[in-house]
Amino acid sequence: MRRTGYLHLYGLNLVFDRVGKGPPVILLAEEASRWPEALPVGHTFYLLDLPGFGRTGGPRMTPEELAEYVAGFMVLLNLGSPPIFTLGLGEAVGAVLAERGYRVLPGGSLREALSKGFST
Repeated sequence: MRRTGYLHLYGLNLVFDRVGKGPPVILLAEEASRWPEALPVGHTFYLLDLPGFGRTGGPRMTPEELAEYVAGFMVLLNLGSPPIFTLGLGEAVGAVLAERGYRVLPGGSLREALSKGFST
């Protein structure tokens, strides 16, 4: 079941969904709704609506600016440095995060990576 959360960050109310239990995994696209409803068990998935998209207000931003929101989100929720799977605009944001040392993977590899038991 998806649970919706809100986090006030840099002057915006960032909206996200949380699904499952277990080690954290970030799913990053423009909107949380880009990801399927049924996700594999064994992890807690955090699905963000990036600023300017979906349920999160605010102006459209560059990938560098959006990366600040994702990094701030992980810090404020004390998630450490979980793997980040990306789709759509999330890929451009993920490229910025990868340059900063985060582990970023293409969204199409989500089920395959989880089935192989990647370490979070």
